[in-house]
Amino acid sequence: MKRFAYIGRRAQTIVAGLLLMVLSIAPTGCFVDESYQPYYGRVVVRGSQDFRWIDGGLPQTFDPAFAAAPPDTDLVRAIFEGLTDYDPRTLAPVPAVATRWESSDEGRTWTFHLREDARWSNGESVTAKDFVNSWRRTVKIGDLAPHTNLLDNIQGARSVPATERPATNSKRARQNQESQAAVSSRPDQGTDLKPDSGSDPKRFGVEAVSDRQLRVHLQSPDLNFPALVAHPVFRPVKISDEDTLQRIGPLGLVSNGAFMLARSETDRVLLERAGNYWDRNEVSLERVEFVGAKDSEAALTAYRAGEVDAVTNSAFEPLALKLLAPFKDFRRETYGALTYYSFNLSHEPFDDVRVREALAIAIDRDRLSQDELGGATEPAKKFLPDAMSGSKVVVAKSELLERDIERARTLLAEAGFPDGDGFPTVKLLINRNEQQRLVAQSIASMWRSALNIETEITIKPWDEYEAAILVGDYDIVRRGMVMQTTDELTNIRALFQPDTQSAESVATGQTAGSANSSAGPNSERLADKKNLTQRLIQSETEALNQLRAIPLYFASSYALVKPNVSGFDSNVLDVPSLKHVRIDTNWREPKPGGLNR
Repeated sequence: MKRFAYIGRRAQTIVAGLLLMVLSIAPTGCFVDESYQPYYGRVVVRGSQDFRWIDGGLPQTFDPAFAAAPPDTDLVRAIFEGLTDYDPRTLAPVPAVATRWESSDEGRTWTFHLREDARWSNGESVTAKDFVNSWRRTVKIGDLAPHTNLLDNIQGARSVPATERPATNSKRARQNQESQAAVSSRPDQGTDLKPDSGSDPKRFGVEAVSDRQLRVHLQSPDLNFPALVAHPVFRPVKISDEDTLQRIGPLGLVSNGAFMLARSETDRVLLERAGNYWDRNEVSLERVEFVGAKDSEAALTAYRAGEVDAVTNSAFEPLALKLLAPFKDFRRETYGALTYYSFNLSHEPFDDVRVREALAIAIDRDRLSQDELGGATEPAKKFLPDAMSGSKVVVAKSELLERDIERARTLLAEAGFPDGDGFPTVKLLINRNEQQRLVAQSIASMWRSALNIETEITIKPWDEYEAAILVGDYDIVRRGMVMQTTDELTNIRALFQPDTQSAESVATGQTAGSANSSAGPNSERLADKKNLTQRLIQSETEALNQLRAIPLYFASSYALVKPNVSGFDSNVLDVPSLKHVRIDTNWREPKPGGLNR
C-alpha cells in the first residue's frame, strides 16, 4: 500500500523505458481494454490457502522493539499479538490477548484482562508479566528502538536506565531513513531517553496484578490508549526478564500470534498458521510467504504473471500509477504520513501568527501535489487525514488552509509588512532530496508572487540537516512524520514536540553551552516566545489556530491485490491483517457482460 515514490525530471526518461519494457511483454491491450482485461495480469487460482506477498522487500528484523516500517512491522503483526489489535477497516481497537479493559482516574489508569487460552508457540501461557518485561525492555533499549517514544506517557518510562546497548545495523538504519526522507525526516524520533527528575527511577508504571490482569499507569490521560497498544512496539516477546536486551532473531523464535515463523531464507520468509493460537479456527491462511523482489519492475512482472497475490510498498512511479489506475485490482489510499514546514518561533517575525497564516494560505497545495509531485500525494489542508478523525468532530471546512491570496496580503500588512516591504529573506532548510528541492522552489515562487517575499533555500545532507535543526539554524524547516496511531492527541503532540536541545534554547535562540542572556529589555518578549514553544497543543483545531507549522501534503499508499483475495483491507495506517485474509479457491474471472459459466 505504501510506500509512495516520487519522480524527478531526469528520472522520467528512465521510467518510460522501463514501462515500455513491461508493456512489450504484456498481452496486447493489457493496459487499454478494461472491459476484457479488468485485472492486471493473470489470476492463478490455487487449491490451498497460501498467500504470496511482495511487501517492498524481505523482513530484516523479527523483534517488535526494532520493527520500524514494513515489511518488518507487517511480519511482527503476523507472528506476535498484543493486548489489542486494529479492526483492519475501521482501525478501532478490538480484543486480542486482552478480552476486555477499563480505565479509571480520567484515563490515567488502564486495566487489561488477559484471556486464559493465550499461548506462546511453545505452549506456555502468555501472562501479564510477559508484557511488563517486554515493555520495560523496549524502554531500556532506548534510541535503538524506533518507536520507544510511544511508551513515553507511561509513568517512569523516561526514568528506566538505558544499560547495555545491543548492536544495530547502522547502514540499514541509514538506508531506511534516506529511503523515507520524503515522508519522515526522523529528527522527531529515536532520541535518547533521559531520566525525568520528577519520577521515581525504581517505579515503572506497568504492573502484573496477576497472571491475567495487567495495569498501566499513565502520566497524562489517554482515552484512546487501547488503540495505541495495538502498535507493534507494544507486542510481547518471550524473554526471561526485562534485562535481556539482545535482539530477537529467527533462530528458535517463540511467538504468540496467528502465524509462526517456519523458514527464513535469502529470497523469502515463510510463515505457517500457529497451532497454539487461541483463535486459530478463524484463521484461513495456512501459509504466508514474503517474497523478495529487486525493484518495482520485478514486482510488477511477478504480479502480472500470477506468481504473487499482492504487491505493496513498491516504488511505483507516477507514470506507472496512471497506467495501473484503471485496473480493478489496483488500490490507492491516503496514507497517514505528513510532510510539513515547521516554523522557528524564536525568530522574528515568525513569532507572529499573522505572518505564519499568511505564508500558509499563500501556498497552492492542489497545484503542488498535482504538478511537482505528479499527482502521487494528497494536498494537506489540515494536519490529520479525515480517516484519523475517529469519534471527534471533523475539522470544519472554514478551518481548512485553502489558498487565499487577498487574506494573506492583508495579514502580512497587519503584521507590519505591506506588500512584503521590510520582510526578511526566509531561511528555508531542507534535507538533500531532489523532490524536496523542487517542492521548496515551487513554494518559494508562490511566496514571491503572492507576498513579494524572498526565500533562501538551504539544502544539507542528512547529518548536517539534523544538526541545523538541533541548534535552530533555520526560519522554516521541512519536516515529515509517519503517524503510528489514530489517536489525535498522540499525533498532534508528536508533530509539535520541540526540535532543539531544550525548550529554553528554542525560546531564546541560544545553543547548548551559550550563556543565559534572557534578562534585559527583551526578556518579556523572550518569555512570551518560551511560553508559546512550551505550551502543549492538545487538538488539531488548536494546531490550526496557532499554525506553528504548515501542512503540505499526505502520502498515498498503493497496492495490487488479486481479486480472489479477500480480507486484505486498506486503511490510513497501512496495516493489513493477515488474520482476516482468505483465498477464494473457486474463483473464476467474470465473463464480458457479467455472464459466468
